[in-house]
Amino acid sequence: MVQDMDMVMAPERINRAMKLLRKKKRNTKTRNINSKRLILSSESPFLVQEAYKALRTNVVFSLPGSDTKVVGLTSSEPGSGKSINAVNLAISFGQIGKKVLLIECDLRLPTVAVKLGIKGQPGLTDLLTGETTLGAAIRKLSKYGIHVLPAGSIPPEPTVLLESQQMQTLINGLKKYYQYIIIDLPPVTTVTDAAIMSRHIDGFLLVARNGTSEHRAINEMMSTLHLAGANIIGFVYNDVSTQDNHYYGKYYKSYAKK
Repeated sequence: MVQDMDMVMAPERINRAMKLLRKKKRNTKTRNINSKRLILSSESPFLVQEAYKALRTNVVFSLPGSDTKVVGLTSSEPGSGKSINAVNLAISFGQIGKKVLLIECDLRLPTVAVKLGIKGQPGLTDLLTGETTLGAAIRKLSKYGIHVLPAGSIPPEPTVLLESQQMQTLINGLKKYYQYIIIDLPPVTTVTDAAIMSRHIDGFLLVARNGTSEHRAINEMMSTLHLAGANIIGFVYNDVSTQDNHYYGKYYKSYAKK
């Protein structure tokens, strides 16, 4: 099995897979899911579109330079809306023509594939264990202008896979083909996965939900990430009431639900 993993992660294999992916046409039809209306698009309310443009701009200025940027999104507890924000941040970069890969690294409770209406398997875990190839694991979503690497099969020990050499090799290889890699991570105070992944991530966005996220938990999250040497570039404050417009207020509240 180790030999199989080395073959899957070899640079020449990654190069070949990316060439095939550019030629392949994926079925981008989404399932009828409740999260569909939360996905960023040209039909999203103006304030929502502007909020993600502002977030995208802040990320660009927080991580200057022309090399690939790896951005991780996490939170202090489940239900803060980190996954939908990871999806929409990736789409926002895709809207301006950037080459973007969204990786679902919440291997315990993955929701990204469901939100986008795509199959969750094969995915990251299957790739790291040598059960599939990169070309089969990555989904090309032309509708959103992004590529997605879903979580894959839920493993018994996610931490072992995330801190493996295969993960390091994969991230390094993918950097050659994307301008932005957006990673959806588990909550920091629940498991150590986000802190373990910090060595791969250039900047963290911390998602907090208005009226739900506790000050103590947020402080604990920041302390854990700082101890891991993480670079925190900002917060996404979710579920904010917009008193001036009742419709937008309801819409923002829906964005906060995971």
